[in-house]
Amino acid sequence: MDATGRILVLLLAVSTAPAYSRPDTTAANNLKDQVTIYRDRYGVPHILGETEQATFFGYGYAQAQDHLVGMMLQYRDVQGRLSEVLGNRALGRSALTYHAGDYRWDGDYLQRLLRTWQTVEERRKEIDPFIYSILDAFSQGVNFYIAEHRREIPDWIDRVTPEDIEALERGNYMRYYSVNDALMKLAGVPEEAPQLGSNHWAVAASRAASGHNMLVGEVHMPWNNRFQLYEAQLITPGKLNAGGISWFGSPFFLCGFNSGLSWSVSYNKPNIADVYQEALNPGNSLQYLYDGKWREVRKTSATFRVRKTDGSFGSTTLPLYYTQHGPIVSFDPVHHRAFSIKLPNFEGVNYSKGLYDLMKAGNVAAFRAALAEQLIPRWNYICIDKKHIYYVHNAIVARRDPGYNWLKPVPGWTSRTEWKGYLPFSANPQILDPPSGFLQNANTAPWVSTRDSGINPQQPTSYYYSYPVDSHSGEESLNERGERLFGVLTRAGERFSIGQMKSLAFDTYILAADLVLPLLQKACSRHPDDREAAKAANTLLAWNRRAEKDSVGFTYFFYWAKAYQELYGAAFGRFNAYNRDGMHADSIVEQERAWSALHLGVSELKQRFGRTEVPWGEINRVIRGGSFALHGTGIFDTLHPDFGPERADGHIDCDDGWGHMMVAVESTPKQVWTLLPYGESQDPQSAHYNDMARLHSERELKPFWLTAKDILQNTESVWGDRTRILHANF
Repeated sequence: MDATGRILVLLLAVSTAPAYSRPDTTAANNLKDQVTIYRDRYGVPHILGETEQATFFGYGYAQAQDHLVGMMLQYRDVQGRLSEVLGNRALGRSALTYHAGDYRWDGDYLQRLLRTWQTVEERRKEIDPFIYSILDAFSQGVNFYIAEHRREIPDWIDRVTPEDIEALERGNYMRYYSVNDALMKLAGVPEEAPQLGSNHWAVAASRAASGHNMLVGEVHMPWNNRFQLYEAQLITPGKLNAGGISWFGSPFFLCGFNSGLSWSVSYNKPNIADVYQEALNPGNSLQYLYDGKWREVRKTSATFRVRKTDGSFGSTTLPLYYTQHGPIVSFDPVHHRAFSIKLPNFEGVNYSKGLYDLMKAGNVAAFRAALAEQLIPRWNYICIDKKHIYYVHNAIVARRDPGYNWLKPVPGWTSRTEWKGYLPFSANPQILDPPSGFLQNANTAPWVSTRDSGINPQQPTSYYYSYPVDSHSGEESLNERGERLFGVLTRAGERFSIGQMKSLAFDTYILAADLVLPLLQKACSRHPDDREAAKAANTLLAWNRRAEKDSVGFTYFFYWAKAYQELYGAAFGRFNAYNRDGMHADSIVEQERAWSALHLGVSELKQRFGRTEVPWGEINRVIRGGSFALHGTGIFDTLHPDFGPERADGHIDCDDGWGHMMVAVESTPKQVWTLLPYGESQDPQSAHYNDMARLHSERELKPFWLTAKDILQNTESVWGDRTRILHANF
């Protein structure tokens, strides 16, 4: 049994929570009778409901079938109650001390400090009533599954409320993005958030061999934690027909498609959260200065019920502190300072409405209008319909006094640093139908989202981005993934086929090889006696410069890179930089450095595996109900990354990379291909635990069946009335 299976067994064994509360079975049965779940041969649910509430009921039930434990851990997390299941480690990890009370960046303490769930509970009446009915229906679907399988699931799993789901959507932005952005402005604070990345690009009909707009979206996320993804299609005839991916526990798609458009996301870096340095009263550390007067720090507390290793429970009460700017995250009693954080929409709800509105948008104009509601704090979006391709650097950025450095903590003792509303959505950098015929974003700056974008790097404000920006910034802002996309998509006059788009989605071309291989070629003649290194060099010179599973050449290159880092440290970063061409292949010093790294790398490879000719897929693999050789790498920034921890024996167990891939063509009918890198189910006994891992290993996508005919022809199992789809018009 692999690690995922062991974790699942452990969680299923925990049975120490409060008594389960039975859901309203009458309402649930009414919705159950109005929905059918058709699972295709990859286990993907196509959910057809007579009403949208019935459809989302079915989605809650389907997610619970595959990922109940993961979903319920998510809900416990946003409630600030995860330590009731996982113990003290879920209370928090990194601790800063203030007097006798410990402050924790992570875990339950942070969720309570942010009031992630409490704010939703207090403001539930502000949630859009229709959206609340959707949240309620989804929660009923989960609860119906729990009631059906009560004896088979752990006692700590109780039930889900609509507030839990809204809190989950709220928490996804608050905790993992907004808070992290603020904490990075505090000196010496380690970054705890995962390094999320993504690629997406669109090709206009004028650049497509098919004559239709095309979109490729790849979200890069870990494969076995809270960021794991789930794929589905939701259908309510005449009202909703959308497919895409959700985080466990969410009813809404992060990216996907509907009848009129397709959209994708990537992580961006707007300056949306701030740190305020508060001046504390030396005579009373719970007072802070504001415009010449002392104000009281608001102090409350939270009590946590914490599961012990023997299964019993203890309790811990920790203080929570706030200023008018927001939660206090650190105290400096020596210098009489505190640091509070300010986040966009901190007291708000309706995060779910923002996501739902994107799913319902019928074209690019409607998609823009949904984003203009400013309910979604960030993300790069690329969206296409049959007529248009569109990019926006979406962000909710506060209006601030430009006289302060907003990349660092600002004085909290003056009203001059208060936010003055938000910039309008129209101020966000965005591009519609560029003359170049393409859009791309690989976590790169907006002004390089296409050739000659026309976007001014210092607009709309000097503090808009969370990093310094030069007014003359250009294509040097591209990372390797963006550089690779630019290199392909700017080919003059080329019209791209669907097959080329799929191939580019799996692309593992190593740009650094274009510089390294000439260095090795020139150095080779000076080292005729270094036979094993010379053999490796000759293999590399014939190599196609891609990280493919059958490639011995990339194995050599990987070990060259590891050795170069070992020998020369940070100098390795030059090979991954946009200005790598500044290194000269004629430099004897550079040639000898490259050769020394090759010699050491070959020696280490032979020591690890007893031979040097080792195909990359023998090293790089995913273990998921079997071992599957994978392409890609984490040491270079390729479009298709597959990476993970390296074991002592040299094998790499991949658990990260792209978390989902989608290729969409706005033809009539629409064509969509997708893939999860693992499988739809978390049950190691399910055929859908690793069926897509097999496809991933072969670099194959699966079709996403959209029509009633195709869904029926590829249906593996049905929950509900099988004939419902025969009478539906969608």
